[in-house]
Amino acid sequence: MKKFIVPSVLLLSAIALVSFSNEDENIDATVDSRVALLKEDNTYGKMDRVHLTDKKNTTNTTLKSSKSNSVGLLYDPIKDSLTEVSRSKNNVLVFENIDPVKIDPVKHDFALASTLGTNIEVKNARDIAVSGNRIVVSSEASSPTDSNRFYVYESTGNSLSLTKVFETDSKHLGIFIDDHTLYAIIANSNSIAVYNNIFDKADGLLTADDVFVVEGANSLRGVTYDQLEDTLFLTDVGDPSNDRDDAVITINHFSVKYGIIGSYGVLAAADTKKITGSKSMMGIPVDVEYDNIGKVLYAAGRNTSGFMPSGFTTTPTLGDVAPKMKQSSSGTSGIYLNVE
Repeated sequence: MKKFIVPSVLLLSAIALVSFSNEDENIDATVDSRVALLKEDNTYGKMDRVHLTDKKNTTNTTLKSSKSNSVGLLYDPIKDSLTEVSRSKNNVLVFENIDPVKIDPVKHDFALASTLGTNIEVKNARDIAVSGNRIVVSSEASSPTDSNRFYVYESTGNSLSLTKVFETDSKHLGIFIDDHTLYAIIANSNSIAVYNNIFDKADGLLTADDVFVVEGANSLRGVTYDQLEDTLFLTDVGDPSNDRDDAVITINHFSVKYGIIGSYGVLAAADTKKITGSKSMMGIPVDVEYDNIGKVLYAAGRNTSGFMPSGFTTTPTLGDVAPKMKQSSSGTSGIYLNVE
């Protein structure tokens, strides 16, 4: 998902007791940048705030929400507000003033209550992306007579207003926005739909301006894009019943390669890099985020054993590489990253 690049010192995750381990004792234990990684759990409705300035000396605070089954979230550290798409409430919710250090620097267990929401239901939401003060939510049809949709909201200081609703022929999972262009993964495929000038289009049926294929991918799920390095990151869940055929795919110089292949083209496997194999321990990676300062790639996995590799501390390379950080987890549905 698309992320804000703004100051923050929070790392939020979905479980109460988080344990990081450093898989390579020769690497520096100090993280080059302070990161804010929000990891949501769509089973238990819990989040943790974890400091990651030092990978060997972390602390965490549990944040509980009564709204379980969430699939997308954004955090604004300046406003100290969390925006979440709740499948259990069929709504987009905002939690304000959630920094536990400001609430109580000693206490390590807090309950969250939403302060804002919309009056328009969002059924079967799949992901959330942001561009400026606009928020886009992807959702899939909830019945044969329903439609796949994109909901566009405008966020102000004290309101969240629905401005447009688009219907699409395809079911979309992960999404990201690059300025006014929306990129959306087509479910159960190796294809990505492109919608240009998304905010200028009229409500109603929305047809993709382009669809391109990522050769070598099986079933794409999560996506993020780093503008500074012009790198696209994708997760491939492969066969959901197999915890060891998953991958994170990186495409360097994405805008250049995408421009070369033309409309309805194929991004060749040779133009991608892939982390995959038993050492990587991906575990059905549902989302991915990248810290371009610390050069850390975070993959959120949702496998049968409840294990998630948390970070690869070097630039991704082709092959079976082990994560430099890992944590036990369950119920992971997505992550969101800020970098200071």
